[in-house]
Amino acid sequence: MLLIAMFCIEYTFFVLLRSGQWADQASFMAWSQWWPRTELLNPIRQFLDLLPVICGVIAGIFLLYRVIRDRSFLRAIVAIISVVAAMGSTQLLKHEFLTRPDFNFGTTGNSFPSGHTAAAAASMGLMYLMSPPRLRPVIQPVAWLFATITGVATLICGWHRPSDIAAGFLVTALWLVIASAVLQRIQPLSHEVNKTGWSRHVGAASIIIWAAIIGLSFLLPHPHIQKISEPLQLTYAVLGIAHVVTASLASGLVLRSVVLGPHRTFKK
Repeated sequence: MLLIAMFCIEYTFFVLLRSGQWADQASFMAWSQWWPRTELLNPIRQFLDLLPVICGVIAGIFLLYRVIRDRSFLRAIVAIISVVAAMGSTQLLKHEFLTRPDFNFGTTGNSFPSGHTAAAAASMGLMYLMSPPRLRPVIQPVAWLFATITGVATLICGWHRPSDIAAGFLVTALWLVIASAVLQRIQPLSHEVNKTGWSRHVGAASIIIWAAIIGLSFLLPHPHIQKISEPLQLTYAVLGIAHVVTASLASGLVLRSVVLGPHRTFKK
């Protein structure tokens, strides 16, 4: 329910409402105007072009490993279904169901949610689901970092707005959470894990910061979209990055809580 609520708020505020769409576009313009001045744009775009291949290879390796290890296709099938559902629903939402009102900000056409972000998040989530329990403490931060860097890259390269990227994380996390819940019923994913409350605290903090970003996006000045001062432009650029990171963090930690499972035992 948390992921669905965050997605609905993202779409309502940053796409349907004028003030939210303005703030989203201001962040997008700040990065798209600054980043091309550097020499890093082409390498990052090349990385994004190769992203589907990278994601496919990573997902294939972990699927093959799990099938060989378990001698069963059950976990792999459930994981693949969740990835296909995440990618398919992202495209359907973007092209068929959701629309973006034109407030004359240069935002014609709907790009919400981001397909590139969904692809990276889905492959990394699949890697986390398919990894053995002992490796999950290592796999999760690596997977989260890869997906988050991809999301940030699509923003600074001018491919997607912050809300597009956040929505890509949320849609993918929802399907992976459903897959994890199914696997917890038919083939438990979790063994004993160290008792820790860090993920709950970090997750709560990320949601609070995410909510604060929405509040600031509404309260900060909204001058003409082509006449934003440099200090305000920098502020929205920072808000855009924070928006992407907090949405990714909240999505990843919700998935982690389901993968570990409600009935896990704790090592003392």
